[in-house]
Amino acid sequence: MNTMTPFGWAVFLLGATTAVGALALIHIWTRGRVDGLNLRMWLVINFLVANVLSGFAHVLGWSRDRGFYEAMSGTPAGATSGLTTAAWSTFLGMCALWAGLTIPRPRILAAHRGPRQVPRRPLVSEQLYSFVSHHRVSMGGLALVLVAAGAVGLVRVMGATTDQTGGRIISVDGGNARYAFLAGWLPWGITILVLALASRKRVPGPAVWNTIILVAGLAALGVSATWNGGRSEIAYVAFPLLALMLPRINVLRWPLIVVGVTVFVGFIIATTARRVGATTDPWSFVDWQWGRFSMAAWAENHVQFHGALHGETLLSALLNVPLALLHFAGIPAENPFRSMVQVSGYDLLGGEDQIYVVPGLSAEMILNFGLLGAIVGYFVLGLVSAMVSDAYSRSRSETNRLLLATVGSTLVFQGIVGQLESLEVFLTLSILPLWGLWIVERIFGRGDTKSPPAGIGSSPATELSPRTPAVHR
Repeated sequence: MNTMTPFGWAVFLLGATTAVGALALIHIWTRGRVDGLNLRMWLVINFLVANVLSGFAHVLGWSRDRGFYEAMSGTPAGATSGLTTAAWSTFLGMCALWAGLTIPRPRILAAHRGPRQVPRRPLVSEQLYSFVSHHRVSMGGLALVLVAAGAVGLVRVMGATTDQTGGRIISVDGGNARYAFLAGWLPWGITILVLALASRKRVPGPAVWNTIILVAGLAALGVSATWNGGRSEIAYVAFPLLALMLPRINVLRWPLIVVGVTVFVGFIIATTARRVGATTDPWSFVDWQWGRFSMAAWAENHVQFHGALHGETLLSALLNVPLALLHFAGIPAENPFRSMVQVSGYDLLGGEDQIYVVPGLSAEMILNFGLLGAIVGYFVLGLVSAMVSDAYSRSRSETNRLLLATVGSTLVFQGIVGQLESLEVFLTLSILPLWGLWIVERIFGRGDTKSPPAGIGSSPATELSPRTPAVHR
């Protein structure tokens, strides 16, 4: 009996995943309820690019540069590389992500007290309570202080001795980690400052003013988020500001979107060329720089030779933030577990200090728990993203929406292509100023309007209560 080769299985499963992804996009688009952030759409699209298009580019040989791992090795091609498992994880992961994004959730996970309280369309910007605009002078002043502190951190860290690999700064020497943290908070100072300066009126004059300060803010974000040679960081920090400001610039948003996409694509091309050389081709970028398909094959191959990690990188991620806080307090403490990038760096580059190969969610779950881990991981990612999306649509607070949009941006730009350790840092320490703003609004913003700001994820029916609980996680 003639059996299908690993190559044949890979092509077949990638094609099947494409069909499932297309059905998921159609289902999400026509499901009868508008996602205020479009997180569901963005996640599916990112999955299709990072895992499916990346898989086609790698398996069919479209990419000239093959990255850190060759999944077409062995005889026949892919026989000993983990290719078949990577293809199955892609197909089953897409199904699990779709299920997590759209499955009806039990009440305890739905973050609301009654059925179907997510509005069919999110509230327009004029209906939002804005703590920043109600306290424009004080919040603008605090934002300027945060911007100044972040700028000082940025200047200091850019002048420090750094470890650069392919144009990317992967570590900072000389005790400059604190300045790197300040530099990381600079985008949020810029974001809050733009919101403090923005007009909340829908007339031509304010729309022009909002466009001017939005463009200036995006330019500042571009400088503040790309000092380390990264590429996706600008999209990550710009996403929340765009989510809140684009509805406030009326018809001017479409020309801005076109120009912004053009500039961002040019930035990606220039940064990629500087990092890997001018000879790189677009398919190589899709294959192994943004794509993660071949890394899933690497993970399966690593398990076959060295065994599964049984949650080691997850334990490392859980300890990362507490240990960072201890280090900040002057208490030295080492993480007893290896992070995902330490494992990949040692296996692919020969040293645990080579921490710039990020295998992505599929690889990390396979490395720890096998194929079942990838399925569960994508289902949980979809479920959490759906909760954030629906909470954004229900929220009447601009601060809540800013924080939720930032969490959503993290899930989109880090959830699939990043590692769990960085995901935890992005959701806590990296956005600490936004958590601070949310707490300040909870304490001081109750008497500003007849409808006080509620907790993250509160529904219209319960939002008048100042003690509405946050989203269950």
